[in-house]
Amino acid sequence: MMNNETALDKLQYLLGTLRDGEKGFTDAAEHATDPSLKSLFTQRSAQRAQMATEVESHITRLGGEPNNRSSVGAALHRTWLNVRDALTGRDDYQVVAECERGEDVAVENYQDVLKETELPAELRSFVEGQFTQVKASHDQIRDMKNSMQAS
Repeated sequence: MMNNETALDKLQYLLGTLRDGEKGFTDAAEHATDPSLKSLFTQRSAQRAQMATEVESHITRLGGEPNNRSSVGAALHRTWLNVRDALTGRDDYQVVAECERGEDVAVENYQDVLKETELPAELRSFVEGQFTQVKASHDQIRDMKNSMQAS
């Protein structure tokens, strides 16, 4: 069985992932020109904030203290910082493409945590539920990017 410490580490990792996404989508919403994109990115940011709150309550329940800073995965943080830098003066297609990159990393981070064989069942089902949302978001943004590319 996984010890608490390891479970807490995994949750902190996901918390950082979600906080980065929340910030990244806020930046994307500010830079998008299409109102429907602005609205989508604002919703995604709110979704990540909500998911982060859920992760925090799991951390607290396990006796941990949620990290307030963003990503423990420096690579992820760089991805979303690149998003922010890349957004300045970009068109909507590029904004969507950068968001897809941020989402790629979020998907990978969730997959990493789910590879952990000793994740307690209750925690696994919680993480899987969140992963489903992250994956759906990723796929929607990827499809949007592809259709923008096609047009």
